[in-house]
Amino acid sequence: MPDDVATTCVVLSPQDPRAHASDRLRWTSLPRELRDEIEATMEARVVEEISVVSGFRPGMGSLLRLSTGEQVFLKAARTRDARECADLHRTEARIAIRLPEAVPTPRFLWGHGDGDWIVLAYEAIDGHPPRTPWEPAVLARVLDTLDDLARIPGARQIPLPPAGPQLASTAIGWGRILRDPPEHLSSVAPWAARRLATLAELELGVLVACEGESIVHGDMRARNLTVTDDAVYVLDWPHAMRGAGWLDLAHLLVTVGAQGVEGVFDPPDVSVPPDGGAPVTTWDDAERAGAWLTAVFDDHPLGAEVHPGDLRSVVGGFAGFSLDAARKPAPRSDPSRPTTALGQGLAALAWLEHLGL
Repeated sequence: MPDDVATTCVVLSPQDPRAHASDRLRWTSLPRELRDEIEATMEARVVEEISVVSGFRPGMGSLLRLSTGEQVFLKAARTRDARECADLHRTEARIAIRLPEAVPTPRFLWGHGDGDWIVLAYEAIDGHPPRTPWEPAVLARVLDTLDDLARIPGARQIPLPPAGPQLASTAIGWGRILRDPPEHLSSVAPWAARRLATLAELELGVLVACEGESIVHGDMRARNLTVTDDAVYVLDWPHAMRGAGWLDLAHLLVTVGAQGVEGVFDPPDVSVPPDGGAPVTTWDDAERAGAWLTAVFDDHPLGAEVHPGDLRSVVGGFAGFSLDAARKPAPRSDPSRPTTALGQGLAALAWLEHLGL
């Protein structure tokens, strides 16, 4: 088939840090034989590509316009070049093909794998990620969507791994910090610095706190959402689990706390020097944010009957994981990761401080 892809238009999402440009694959980066096979599957030629250069994975993520006038969203990764990304795509394919129709996500069209390359195709959605700081009206729609998602049955039929062991394996941040405290912890998070032993014990409760039978997305945040005029779609499912229905709500609220809400509170001002120097943080609205996060969770249908101890364990686990991650070197594909992690850690701590220990 002729190689007549139009000039690529690159779309940057203002809500998300830009992926390293050289890490993003384009349609023309794929081997000719693979492109021919993809076009044969779609029964159409690719005539234009919009590369969505946001998020952190190094593979291809592009909206393709076809010679038929249709559009598809295509993901691709090569195991030899980006094994972690390719493995996530394979996991996502196994989950996407089994998600119940009621799940608000773009329809999975087909997948292709040859042992090295993995390609996933989804229906194209004419929408955009939520703008941050969050608009209250958009956030309200997302919170309604989370309530609907948590009540969809079928987590065991997919099947999904249990959330308890999955999240408990990551909720070890406070234990690591207790054994090796960061030099600047007392200035960045003084409340936590005085309670390390208690926080390390608190995160041990994550294993039991996460138990449940709901479909849990596992990475609920603005960059994994698409909003249209009449719907909210949840994207990217490789981290899906079976667990407590309120877990996605708690995870989303931590990220909202780090991003701010228009007219309610500003996000923390965070800077992590690339050379490992002292982080610089300022957050005048921390107390207001903690109170708001508590109120929104308590008022949400999914939060109404959550045991306070379970919520404290999960929020504490998020905080420890994030603060521990913030002191690790930034990967080349995501230079802003330490700053993002520190902001989320501070948001979780503001919430936890308001909840009390």
